[in-house]
Amino acid sequence: MALLAPELVIAVALTIEKYGLEFVTHSRAEPPFDPESLWRIPAAINVAPISLPVRKITIGDVVLLNARRAGNRGQANRRKTTPVSA
Repeated sequence: MALLAPELVIAVALTIEKYGLEFVTHSRAEPPFDPESLWRIPAAINVAPISLPVRKITIGDVVLLNARRAGNRGQANRRKTTPVSA
């Protein structure tokens, strides 16, 4: 893929670089990427960043994810043990 469309790969990398340097989560005080040690794509490369596709979670996905939560796994498939009489 990188050999067929190197501009696309660099455009996606620019988007990820920008996101990692600017976005700050609610649990941290600084962005995920360290601006001091991050290798950056040069600005003079003449490639514009592209937006990444947004994936929307449907109601069916939420139901599936809730069913797969830790603690819920395998409860439907539990076997009942029968007592062994001596």
